[in-house]
Amino acid sequence: MFKYFYLFLIVAVATKAEAQTSALAVADSLYAIGEYTGVIDKLEQVKDKSSKVYLMLARSHSAKGTLEDALANYKMAATGTDQAIAMTGYGKMLITKKKYKEADSVFTDLILAYAKNPNFYYQRGRAREKLRFQTENDTLALEGKVFSEATKAYLDDFKKTIALDSTHQKALAELASYHLKRKDYEQVEKLCKKALQSYPENVEVINLLAQNYFYKGWNKEAEDWFEKLIALGTETQFIYEKLGMSYYKDHYYDKAIDAYNKALQYSEEDWHLHGILAKLYNFTRDFEKAESHGKMALFFKDLPLDEDYYTLANTYRIHKKWLLAMEYINKALAENPDLEAAVYGKAVIADNYYEDKEAVLKLYESYVERFDKPYGMPRLAKERISQLKTEIFMSDDKDESN
Repeated sequence: MFKYFYLFLIVAVATKAEAQTSALAVADSLYAIGEYTGVIDKLEQVKDKSSKVYLMLARSHSAKGTLEDALANYKMAATGTDQAIAMTGYGKMLITKKKYKEADSVFTDLILAYAKNPNFYYQRGRAREKLRFQTENDTLALEGKVFSEATKAYLDDFKKTIALDSTHQKALAELASYHLKRKDYEQVEKLCKKALQSYPENVEVINLLAQNYFYKGWNKEAEDWFEKLIALGTETQFIYEKLGMSYYKDHYYDKAIDAYNKALQYSEEDWHLHGILAKLYNFTRDFEKAESHGKMALFFKDLPLDEDYYTLANTYRIHKKWLLAMEYINKALAENPDLEAAVYGKAVIADNYYEDKEAVLKLYESYVERFDKPYGMPRLAKERISQLKTEIFMSDDKDESN
């Protein structure tokens, strides 16, 4: 009788194992084509689930976006024979769910068992970085030594990742991003170029390197790397703005206009972009477009308008529309009486528009009195004051002789 019982038990266990294997095979096929709900429905029917079943359920819930269920299944899977695989997924899911302290603990346990695995250090670094900034934003923010130690902890994990795998792209990018925020441009360049040696088309790293050169003021280098980003199919408003500004600083006005127009496609009501385009079209002597973008900047802007009124006034000045130039320079000064360029600009416009040279002289003298310095616009104003005094004197002398 016992013989039959054991035979029954063996058959039952084998049948159960075969059922799980069969269910997993079907689930694998469904997972491969993205039928995550089908995978979940199939595996939920399995009784006495193995760690492999829980792991497949966790991955399916993660892919589907039902993250709480994914987290619960990863936790169950982490108790089985595929512990390291399941715990890795569990730790990543904890980071996704912003449970950074728990994720730190999971990856610390994994590091104790697998001290040479670079990915575990990288994932723990991610958790510690997020935890550090999460704590920073709390009411009781980290201070002083504790804050520095929290920063050092996640940086050390990224450095350890690179020590174990010198080509680890994400760790290199994380460290480069850290140094970029602190304007440590040499370190950014070193880390980015190290990453690009093994993966020359890493757009995240190329973006960091382009920004590094932009903020460093190396316009040509910034242009080259932003252009490479675009060639690789990465296009954003930020990229076109920074590329446009680099061209602007290098006096490539046509290229700058093209870049800013592309940036404008992402945000058609961005007054700042319209304002810069107005200035650029002034440089290329395209009056109609300069005027159009100047007016658009005024229309969309809900902040102080002094700079935009000044830009529009300058557009009209360049094209010798003196009445409109005076109208908008007065509007700029009404917004901000201390805008130096507008105070000087009014004197220049009046110099071309007013017949009364003494009134013009007073505007220049008033400007110099307020903004006196030995260079720039005050120097030009002083030269014009001297010329005007001579012109007025000669005119008065001529009148007396008549």
